[in-house]
Amino acid sequence: MPAPAPTLILAPMRGITTMFYRQAFVRHFQGLDVEMAPFISTVGADQINPKLLKDVLPENNTGLPLIPQVIGNNADDFVRMNSALADLGYDEVNWNMGCPHKPIRKKRRGSGLLPYPDTVDAILDQVCARSPVKISVKVRLGVADKSELMALIPVLNRYPLTEVIVHPRTAEQMYDGTVDLDAFEEAFNALEPTVCYNGDINDRALFQNVETRFPTVQRFMLGRGLLANPFLCEEIKRGISHLARCEKHIERVAAFHDDLVAEYEAVLHGDHPVLGKMKEFWTYQTTHLSNGRKMFKKLKKSQRLSTYKDIVAEFLADAEWTP
Repeated sequence: MPAPAPTLILAPMRGITTMFYRQAFVRHFQGLDVEMAPFISTVGADQINPKLLKDVLPENNTGLPLIPQVIGNNADDFVRMNSALADLGYDEVNWNMGCPHKPIRKKRRGSGLLPYPDTVDAILDQVCARSPVKISVKVRLGVADKSELMALIPVLNRYPLTEVIVHPRTAEQMYDGTVDLDAFEEAFNALEPTVCYNGDINDRALFQNVETRFPTVQRFMLGRGLLANPFLCEEIKRGISHLARCEKHIERVAAFHDDLVAEYEAVLHGDHPVLGKMKEFWTYQTTHLSNGRKMFKKLKKSQRLSTYKDIVAEFLADAEWTP
């Protein structure tokens, strides 16, 4: 029997994979199975501001399964947020214990919780007992010491977590260097819940490397690699090493871009906020364009949306899709 198709999950990237990005993405590309929304911060208030939940409202969903992500370190606040998400129809929430940014981790949120297994234990004890939704977690190897995750795993194994998503870098590495597959293997062998792999799947060859080494891993989270190459899920699912010969690549990227910029123009006021979103979009999307570096350099200087659109049209007209 052929091996089951892998489950491919869109990574939550704050400020980038918004509901508008997700909606436009699935209109133009195939192969994605699940989306995880960027984190929602827990709040110490009885009433949760509806604005916090706007990105995950069912009417703003794409039709693919969506998992909201929550970041926080207080069990009561966590349960309250989970209850609000359950009221929207969600049955699973992911707890972010992987965010590597210093302002987050200094508050013992995100990856800042990894060195404190007793704190994590106390929170999970309350949340798993009281939450109306299932819980999964997203982690890194540690803050600076990759043994911190291994010390935390006995705690994670005590709870009915649906999944543990492991990005095999430390928080201090951010996204530098290479992922540590040996450390992932050690964590994978020790974890009892389902394990999802996350990190540096930038092309089909890298995906195959991880898949071959860990044949029982069936779930993979794609982040920066998918933002740079929106055809990546198609390449993985169809078994094609690279779709560079496809004549419609640039045409499809252009259509995706035009769709997304129109979405942001409809909800953001003025050129500046739209340009902010779209310049961030191109930090990844220019990666596989033959003239991407020159294009991005010119785009960064644009101050008007009309100028920006002219630059995009000019460069895409001459661009080729490259490995």
